Amino acid sequence: MSRRSAFGRAAVAMVAALLVVFGGRSLSPRISYPPARVASLLVALVPGDFATFMIERLGPLALRGFGVGVNIAAVIAGGFLGIWILKGSDSRKARRAIAAGSVMFVVSVLLALGDVGGLSFLAVVAYFLAALVFAVISLDSSLLAAVEPRRVEGDETPLDAMSRSRRSFVVKAGWAVGGLLAGGSVLRAIFVRRGAPKVKIVEAARPYVAPADDNFPVIPGHTPEITATEDFYNVDINIVKPVVDHAGWKLKIHGLVETPYELSYQQLQDDFEVVEMAHTLTCISNDVGGDLISTAIWRGVRLRDVLERAKLREGIVDIVFRGEEGYSDSIPLDEALQDDTLVVFGMNGEALNTKHGFPARIIVPNIYGMKNVKWLTEIEAVNVDYQGYWMVRGWSDEAVVKTQSRFDIPSDTARVRRGARLSGVAWAGDRGIRRVEISTDRGETWKPAVLKRELSKRTWRLWASELDTAPGKVRVLVRAVDGTGDVQVAQGSRPHPSGATGYHLLDLTVE
Repeated sequence: MSRRSAFGRAAVAMVAALLVVFGGRSLSPRISYPPARVASLLVALVPGDFATFMIERLGPLALRGFGVGVNIAAVIAGGFLGIWILKGSDSRKARRAIAAGSVMFVVSVLLALGDVGGLSFLAVVAYFLAALVFAVISLDSSLLAAVEPRRVEGDETPLDAMSRSRRSFVVKAGWAVGGLLAGGSVLRAIFVRRGAPKVKIVEAARPYVAPADDNFPVIPGHTPEITATEDFYNVDINIVKPVVDHAGWKLKIHGLVETPYELSYQQLQDDFEVVEMAHTLTCISNDVGGDLISTAIWRGVRLRDVLERAKLREGIVDIVFRGEEGYSDSIPLDEALQDDTLVVFGMNGEALNTKHGFPARIIVPNIYGMKNVKWLTEIEAVNVDYQGYWMVRGWSDEAVVKTQSRFDIPSDTARVRRGARLSGVAWAGDRGIRRVEISTDRGETWKPAVLKRELSKRTWRLWASELDTAPGKVRVLVRAVDGTGDVQVAQGSRPHPSGATGYHLLDLTVE
């Protein structure tokens, strides 16, 4: 067999093996997916400057692309294993296939041992099956017949026969991979959807009700004030999101406290007053005019109440939060004791979903999303200025949200009529928005926009205006003034290390 054929067959075998594990993980989150674990380990080793460089250019796609790259590398490695397996005598091929499968099994087990959930019996079974699938497919003679040149038929040339053989191989491989993907999808739909916990959460003592505003114009296509949960932005360091069983979940409160203790999922909701809060969360990687920002109604309990039960000691500097996947960050003690710093378990009237931190996460107004730790497992009081995951990579420790504004309507470079509607959102952490202004003369003069009443000082605020300029090309700028009277920073800067600054602008053609 040629090296190319051996590589191709073993690469397909590796794809099948990975699909076995991935399909198993779809049915049980206790099965760690080896490429994702490798990717996570490599991400932790990436220098801060390089991580920032990639995030600023690719945004959330940087992490996803890295995960895809690790999977591709695994398939390529499988191909080279195939070259090693399939050279030599038949007995040697079998021994090498068994050896390769055994190494895959052992490496998978070792990676799972270091993962957050540890090694489970189901994971051992999945890894064994995956290794077996790789060994069998890499030696399957029927697949060998598909990739080796076929007998010349009719008026074919040897080259035509070889081409036909390769097409046959591609078709068979495609059907095999497609079948595995389709089967995994069906199993996921049947078992995961039915088995997903339907968690009923405790109602808030005083549910949040948005105040009405009949004077603000109805603007089709405008960003909703409250973001639907499925549309809420999502950025974190995880290739595969942690899936936590709330029945066995515990929240540990410890450190410089008199009485460390743990809370179950139900105790978190039953033992403290449950509150609701409208709050806008934004990512520190959000560029000027970007969409890494959303608003939700969060339901939870005051972090202050949780800490007070533990009886804080003297000398505390920071409160540290740790997540299920090992991510950590911190906030100063005085921020932790504010009324609106919450341990939340609900979002928009329902339990948090997996990607937003189920069973519980932290929400802290006025700071960027990276400090709002998801999949929360520990709260620790410490006497040092704790540096979290992104702080040790050079990002801001204070991470105070900058005052920003953006256009949502119309789109950039649009052709519009005089008097066309302009609208968007503005936000300033927990400082509120006092005013939004529009300029059509490159900042020489500014015209106030109409503001919708605010949901709270912790949320973005919708604004609207009309474009009143003569026909022709025009550059339109928007800026906001926060609740303290400070004007949005005009000088542009990149998002890292402390948040983007600068005015959002549109280049329009007025007809």
